Amino acid sequence: MARTRVYVTVDVECAEERNVGGRSLPALDYDARVWGRFRNQRDDLGIGLIMRELEAQGLRATFFTEVLGSQTFGIDGLRRIIGELCERGHDVQLHAHPIQRCARYRSLGHAPVDDDIGAYTLDEQTALLGEAIAILVSCGVPRDEVRAFRAGNYGASNTTWAAMAAVGLRFSSSYNPCYFDRNCRMRFADSRPGLFRAEHGIFELPISNFVERGGRHRHLQITAVSLAEMARYLEEARRIGIGEVTIVTHSFEFAHVDPRDPQRGRVNRINLHRLRGLCRFLRERDAEFEVETIGALAARLHAGDAAPSTTATEMPRGRRRDRARRLIEQGLKRMEAKLT
Repeated sequence: MARTRVYVTVDVECAEERNVGGRSLPALDYDARVWGRFRNQRDDLGIGLIMRELEAQGLRATFFTEVLGSQTFGIDGLRRIIGELCERGHDVQLHAHPIQRCARYRSLGHAPVDDDIGAYTLDEQTALLGEAIAILVSCGVPRDEVRAFRAGNYGASNTTWAAMAAVGLRFSSSYNPCYFDRNCRMRFADSRPGLFRAEHGIFELPISNFVERGGRHRHLQITAVSLAEMARYLEEARRIGIGEVTIVTHSFEFAHVDPRDPQRGRVNRINLHRLRGLCRFLRERDAEFEVETIGALAARLHAGDAAPSTTATEMPRGRRRDRARRLIEQGLKRMEAKLT
């Protein structure tokens, strides 16, 4: 039996100005949200921490890197991020949040633009993707290695597949049933819980989800599920014939940022425990699971050396005891955040 392929993906992004619970939060730049550099910490708690944990187990990930925010936070800072990721052998692919073109819109008195690319027309989406590709290439990623796109907020639509085809992108990873009632407007009758071929010849690698009691979906995001849930999903995926598993995290998930002073932060110990445990699991079980980057998969598909291997049509189901444990962990994490 072939090994189940696992894709560890990291969305790398800054943050626009926000209003949370009636409180205005400032835009957070590369230091706070990508590098995780804080004046009260010796080590970076962002992409550097993630790469250290992966590399300790001999693993590489795909870093979906948001580029439109460079218009707010600076192109030189983005170049340094991409240079570090590429130098250390990780895969850099395209991520875009349209609102971050003007991330300080509140301070400037501007109305916010829609942050979901799927809300735009085909021509607008095509232009946004073309602009984003050009920025990524200008930062050192060869054009022929820019193969995949993930929409910010998973906020793509079926039209996004058409826009991707128009700009020469053939690989998407935005389809997320957990976000069907929120941002994700993609729908496809012949979807699978693993890799499938969607409209306009686009290959779609969905975010892995399991089904909870009551029919709700929960996606495999490190800050959203426990290590036990990730491990069980991987085992169930292998058992029922899901050939590709996609796990998500973000550059900022491993730090609690002080809301009063964004230059201070602390490690998010529960999320770090999950990441470290996942990396160890994948290394210890490498006879069953192969960690591959999305860039490598997209290149194999382009060359005709690969095809979707998922035969399952149903998603794994979550267990009540695992959910109960996760809820306890999430509560502890919220308490830890308040101590920042």
